[in-house]
Amino acid sequence: MRVLFVTLSDRSHLLSMVPLAWSLAVAGHDVQVASSPALVDAIKGMGLTAVSVGEDHNFHEMLARNRGSLENPLSDWSTPTLETHSWELALAKLRAGVMFSHQVYNDPMIPDLVAHARRWRPDLVIWEPLTYAGPVAARVVGAAHARLLWCFDNHSAMRDVFLRRRAERPRERREDPMADWLGRHLGRYGSTFDEEVVVGQWTIDQVPTSLQFPLTVERIPLRYLPYNGPSEIPDWLHEPPERPRVVLTPGLSTHAVVGDTLLPIPDMIDTMGDMDIDVVVTLPPAEAAKLTKVPGNTRIVDFVPLHALLPTASAVIHYGGFGSWSTALANAVPQFIPTIRYADWWNRAASLAGAGAGIAVHASELTTDVLRDVVQRLLDEPSFAGGAERLRQENLTAPTPHDLVPVLEKLTEERRR
Repeated sequence: MRVLFVTLSDRSHLLSMVPLAWSLAVAGHDVQVASSPALVDAIKGMGLTAVSVGEDHNFHEMLARNRGSLENPLSDWSTPTLETHSWELALAKLRAGVMFSHQVYNDPMIPDLVAHARRWRPDLVIWEPLTYAGPVAARVVGAAHARLLWCFDNHSAMRDVFLRRRAERPRERREDPMADWLGRHLGRYGSTFDEEVVVGQWTIDQVPTSLQFPLTVERIPLRYLPYNGPSEIPDWLHEPPERPRVVLTPGLSTHAVVGDTLLPIPDMIDTMGDMDIDVVVTLPPAEAAKLTKVPGNTRIVDFVPLHALLPTASAVIHYGGFGSWSTALANAVPQFIPTIRYADWWNRAASLAGAGAGIAVHASELTTDVLRDVVQRLLDEPSFAGGAERLRQENLTAPTPHDLVPVLEKLTEERRR
């Protein structure tokens, strides 16, 4: 069958798709990956066939200019429940999501993606949960389609809350910004809107079941397999550390979104500099150049494949990106996540702390004393390593991408039109 993956031009989102794309290709299926022009070289660099659609969006530049918008009531989707959302709040959040991210990401992609789908006729479209251009194109050509999650499913959970609040409204006052927006696009191609366009015909989920929200969508678990793209292991990594190793990484996704690490890296390096530990800090060259001093126990590196680095670590500190979180989870490394309530960053931090596999604090609470105390606890208290190991074992029980191929073949046969 022909399988079209569709993603925003975010490298971290692409990385979460690659193992499944490879598995389908190795099984004999024809696989392509469609995205904005900015991601084409990355797709080709991962050995996949790229399709450039539309124009590059400017959402990340908008966020970089307005970092204060990262944490406000409309961007906090961390508690998608009826108890926390009135109709007015649910509507305001959905309207803001459509206006300030979904349209910016997707509107430039949709015409070219639909045109490509009409030419190539995919049997299955697999889309990451912010790329609604994917289900629009799938609906137009009658392809089966599924979401591939790299995140906690705030999107379908919040949609459930919105629809339940909407059902309480008088019929003449049941506004739905999502249906209006996607319906306009679909109408241009003679298609109609329904909830499948928002949440997929089914959902492929890389978040462990014990941590994910209770969901009403059809959910298929998938084992997370760490993949960091083409890379090389440096010589120093072959030598085991003489002391407990702590990795500090701001992550690819955070820097890509706002052009910054969002963590007080120099202060954190200085704080850990007098601890009896081995510190490895991954920093883009522009950020590393800002450092005025580096303690003797600290190594600054531009990039090291995290799946190779974390097996040597006793703890990892990061902002809550999916790649760092999941790779640490897959390697049973206790985590410290100082973050904010944006997207699903706080969900990752809080769920890990609830599972006893790490510690979470709001970024505003990160002080020198907090950092030193948390690092020492993660190293000294075996319960954190135990919690991390339980999550690693749960990840290992989920089907691999190879295992999922016949499942996707069957679902595609059943659900394409």
